[in-house]
Amino acid sequence: RVDDIPPGISLLPDNILQVLRLQLLQCVQKMSDGLEEQQQALSLLLVKFFIILCRNLANVEEIGMCSYINHVITMTTLYIQQLKSKTKEKEVADQTPIEEFVRHALAFCESLYDPYRNWRQRIAGRFLSTVEKSRQKYKPASLTVEFVPFFYQCFQESEHLKESLKCCLLHLFGAIVAGGQRNALQAVSPATMEVLMRVLADCDNWDDRNPEEVSRKAELTLKCLTEVVHILLTSSSDQRQVETSTILENYFKLLNSDHSALPNLRRCRQWESRFIALQIQMLNTITAMLDCTDRPVLQAIFLNSNCFEHLIRLLQNCKVFQGHLDCLAVSTIQALTAVMHKSPAAKEVFKERIGYAHMYEVLKSLGQPSRELLEELMNMAVEGDHMAVGILGISNVQPLLLLIQWLPELESHDLQIFISNWLRRICCINRQSRATCVNANMVIRIIETLNSHSALHCTCAENLIALLGSLGSQSMGSEELLQLIRLLRTEEPKQAHPYVVPVMRAILAMARKQGMASALQYFNLNHSMAGIAVPSIHKWPGSAFSFNAWLCLDQDRVDPSTTSKSGKRKQLY
Repeated sequence: RVDDIPPGISLLPDNILQVLRLQLLQCVQKMSDGLEEQQQALSLLLVKFFIILCRNLANVEEIGMCSYINHVITMTTLYIQQLKSKTKEKEVADQTPIEEFVRHALAFCESLYDPYRNWRQRIAGRFLSTVEKSRQKYKPASLTVEFVPFFYQCFQESEHLKESLKCCLLHLFGAIVAGGQRNALQAVSPATMEVLMRVLADCDNWDDRNPEEVSRKAELTLKCLTEVVHILLTSSSDQRQVETSTILENYFKLLNSDHSALPNLRRCRQWESRFIALQIQMLNTITAMLDCTDRPVLQAIFLNSNCFEHLIRLLQNCKVFQGHLDCLAVSTIQALTAVMHKSPAAKEVFKERIGYAHMYEVLKSLGQPSRELLEELMNMAVEGDHMAVGILGISNVQPLLLLIQWLPELESHDLQIFISNWLRRICCINRQSRATCVNANMVIRIIETLNSHSALHCTCAENLIALLGSLGSQSMGSEELLQLIRLLRTEEPKQAHPYVVPVMRAILAMARKQGMASALQYFNLNHSMAGIAVPSIHKWPGSAFSFNAWLCLDQDRVDPSTTSKSGKRKQLY
C-alpha cells in the first residue's frame, strides 16, 4: 500500500533491474493478445517490487531513468481503456485484478515523482515549510513525456471509469506538482488544466455514483488546483505553459456557470444542493489559494481577474436556489475577505468597483441573515476571529458601517443586541479604533440607524448611543451634533423621546475629560511606513535645528501572524 511504513531493505543482486525490465517488457508485448491470469499476477508483483525499491530514496532517480515507467504507463493505459469499454458494454465480469494493477501502477508513479510524499502529507493536513523542503536530499525522478497524454487520455469518456480510480489519478497529478518544481511545470499544461476543470464541472452531476466519492473527487481536484497556483507563483514567465490568470478565468467561469441552460431533469432540488455544495468548496479553495508566501502578487492577479465582480454576481445569481443560501453567502464573504486581507489597494478597488452599499443590498435581498453571516462580516472588519477583541483591531471599517445600517432590518432582537454590543467593544477599544470610526463618519451612520427606533430593541439602542458618546469624545462636528439633537424631537410636544436620558449621558461623556489630557489634533504614526519629514540639513536656518513633539504611545495591537518574528519598533532619527 502507498501509505505503509517503509521496511528495512537489504542489498539486492547487481543484475536485478535488468531481469525485472525484461520480464516487464514481455508482459507489455503480450498485452495485445490478453494476459493470462499468471502473467497478470506477475505484472502486479513486478510493480509492487518497484514500489518497494523506491522506498529507498537513493534508488528513485535511477529507476526513473530506466524504461520501467514507460512500460507501466503503457500497460496502465491499456487496462484503463479496457475498464472503460467493459463498463460501457455493461459487462459484469470481475475486474478486480485489472483495477488492482492500475492502483499499484499509479502508486508506483507517486513513489517516483514525490519520494518524500509531500502531497500525501498536504492532504493529511500537514504543511511542510520551505526549510523542511530544502532538507530533502533526494530529487524526484524526471517526469516522462508520456505523462500528460496519459493523464488526458484517462479522463476521456471518464464517466465509464470508477470514481475511486479517478481519485487515484488526481492523487498522482497532485504528487507530481508537490514533488518538485521542474516536474510540476512540465505537468501543468493547457491539456491537464482542461482535464481538471472538466472533472470539476462533472462533480455536480452525480447520477448513480457514490456521493462521498464524488465529493472526494471535487476536494482532490481543488487541492490540485491550489498546488498548481502556488507552484506557478514561484516560477518565471518563460518556465510556465499556463498563466495563473487563465486558470482563474476558467475557475470563475465555472463558479458562475449558467444553470438555467441545464435541462429541467437536472435542475431538481437535489441537483441544486449538490451544485451549491460544489460552489462552497470552490469558494473555500480561493481562501486556501491565497494562503501563500507571495500573497500580494496573487491578490493582484485575483484583482485583474475581476474576482470581486464574479463573487458579487454569484450572490446575485444564487437567489434562484431554494436552500443553503446562507452557507453560500458566508463562504463568499470569506473569499472576499481573503482577497482584501492586509491589502489597502484591494480594499480601495472593492470600494470603487462594487461598493459596500451594493454588497449590502445584495445580502439583504437574500432574506434575514443568520448569526454566522453577521459574524463573517465582523471577521471581515478585523481580518481574523471577531472574538479576539483586544488582540485584533479594525482593519476594514466598512463592514462595521454595513452592520450598523443592517440593525433595524434584523427581526431577531438577540442578534441586534449581540451585534451592537460587539460594535461598542471593538470601536472603543483604543484611540486608534475610535479615530478610524470617526474618520469613516460612523457617528452619522449611528444617528441614521437610531432614527428607526421603533425597529430597535432598547438594549441595542443604548449600546449604539454609548458607542456614539465614546466616538463623540474623540471628535464630533456641528452637523453631527445638530442631527443628534434633532433625533430627540417628538410629534407630541409633551411626550419625551425614549432616547433623552441615554443621549444626555452620552453628551456628558463627550464633555467630560477621561484620563490624561491629550491633544485633539495629532499626527497618526500607526502605519508601519508613517513618519514626519523634517527639512534636510542644508536648509536649516542658522547652525542648528530643533524639532519638538509630544508622543502618545497607545498599547499596540498584537498581530498573530508576526508573534513568532522579531518585534517592531518606531525609530526617531
